[in-house]
Amino acid sequence: MTERTIRLGELAHIVGQQKTPGSPRGEHDLEERDTADNLMLVCADEHDEVDARETLNIFTVEKLQRIKQAHEDRIRHVTGIAADNTTTVLRMVGRVRGREVELTRQTAAAAVIASADRFPLFLESYSRHGLEIDLRHVLGEAKIDLRDVPGEETAGRDYYRMATDVINDVIEHQLNRGLARDQIAHLSVFGFARLPLLVYLGAHLDDTVPTDIYQRHRHDETWKWSDDAPKVAFNVHVDRDEPPTDEAVLILNISGTIQPEELPARLGQLRRYRISPINAAAAPDVMRHRGSLANFQNTVRSLFSNIEASSKEIRCLHVMPALPLSAAVSLGRVHDRQVHPKLRIYDRTPTGYHCALEIS
Repeated sequence: MTERTIRLGELAHIVGQQKTPGSPRGEHDLEERDTADNLMLVCADEHDEVDARETLNIFTVEKLQRIKQAHEDRIRHVTGIAADNTTTVLRMVGRVRGREVELTRQTAAAAVIASADRFPLFLESYSRHGLEIDLRHVLGEAKIDLRDVPGEETAGRDYYRMATDVINDVIEHQLNRGLARDQIAHLSVFGFARLPLLVYLGAHLDDTVPTDIYQRHRHDETWKWSDDAPKVAFNVHVDRDEPPTDEAVLILNISGTIQPEELPARLGQLRRYRISPINAAAAPDVMRHRGSLANFQNTVRSLFSNIEASSKEIRCLHVMPALPLSAAVSLGRVHDRQVHPKLRIYDRTPTGYHCALEIS
């Protein structure tokens, strides 16, 4: 009412200041009663309540000491987190053939804390929710509900056009703005969407920012990496060593297997590269260990380098992905649009594989 700053907090004693019956909890043995260890800063009303005769059996010395200790531990934890141990969480959530998964802020935070020596940072400028790309509901300024757009389950052109517009908007106006203001020093990426969109997201992440990419594991429905899982390696096969033209095919048999006869007819005559696990079968949960994802990234990076060194005439790779979510994001992030062939990412629809989008 006065528009003046007034200190409303009061110093309350846990063990009463005097060892007298009228001093709340004063009968306890304690030599020094005015030290910080025996004081709490509380509001006036709270001070009255904790010292009221009717509540002394509730607000015991032990109870108040626990409250004080818990609060001090929390403040010590929050103020003790070094800036280089924080990470900004980026979540992208969409539907895959009408299905979606739970990927809340709390789920992502728990995975980061359990899997990395970092703490999730949710900036005030991002409404304390980190960065979120929601492909389930509103797309673009037109406020289009994705569920009402024909082609979500069949992955039509309109679906991919609107979805990439949403990704571009968040990247440009939130992620890049945060980077420009030095608010983001590290990223933790969680994505559940159609594979071409995950590759697209990875391709638009700044490759100068340290980034951890997380994987949803089907066997326990969590996003936490497992140090006990096997570390899977990968290699590259050349299934069809045709003389290189300006196009080639890359089959990624990681979470499943794509047979040559499933390829669009036009691609059947092109040189064909295939990446698959060495010491494990292609399966949805093949990447439970973060080291498996690192091995996949190195394998893809090596393939791109070899193409650049020995097959420069290849300017376009038709990518047929059977990939875990994290590997799809990593594929886009490893790809250098200034050096490597452009990528045409295909998606499986009820009528076969069709090109969903291009990264060039």
